[in-house]
Amino acid sequence: MGISFLKGIPALMVDGERLVAVGDLHIGIEEKFAGSGVSFPNAARAMGREIRGLCESNRASGVVFLGDVKDRLANMTREGLESFKAFFRELEGIDITITKGNHDAHIEAILKEAGFDARVEKELLLSECALMHGNAMPSEEAVMKRYIICGHGHMAAQVNGIDRKAWLVVPASDGMKSHYRDYNTGIRLVAAPAFNRLIIGSRIGYETQEHMPMLNNRLFDFGRMKAYDLYGNALKTDKYEVGRQS
Repeated sequence: MGISFLKGIPALMVDGERLVAVGDLHIGIEEKFAGSGVSFPNAARAMGREIRGLCESNRASGVVFLGDVKDRLANMTREGLESFKAFFRELEGIDITITKGNHDAHIEAILKEAGFDARVEKELLLSECALMHGNAMPSEEAVMKRYIICGHGHMAAQVNGIDRKAWLVVPASDGMKSHYRDYNTGIRLVAAPAFNRLIIGSRIGYETQEHMPMLNNRLFDFGRMKAYDLYGNALKTDKYEVGRQS
């Protein structure tokens, strides 16, 4: 029981539930590149096919999107909506849950307009895990779990001079006591890299702590965090980037 990182891929399995979880799809972000004269045709469709392949190869019962399914903060453009439809068409027949992110305004209405069915939640509470976007504080039920799994931070770390997607794993802090009457002292925060291949991410450092409410409010001890690449290798991060280390 627990979670398993999928080797070489910014996705994980919630083992007991057989769910694939991925963060930060940002469908429509290719429009920003198009404005600079760079085109990524069918990027959303390809991402949908990749996620379908992950579900099928891992015999998953469904997939959880950890928020920021779409890129635009408000309503999607016509082009963005077409990308959205192309993405979800690739996932027809797969059980989908979305934990709503800060970019997901009107996501329920957009799904309905596009003719797709998905469960939309603030948090998804499972037997051992709580899944959420990561832009808000977790519920009292969530902090009793073994893991909180989130997106939002677009985690990345420098490897051989190049920024690459990374996983961040952080143990609970005594700061939990200031916010919750009771919590699992062994809980871990697992922050995901962005799944979208067009997003490398933001290098783990002080800004990570300020950007993530669960770190900024000292629920988890950023000074004892560990970062891993997509192959499970522990990454060394300079002290000036992460602050106090164990």
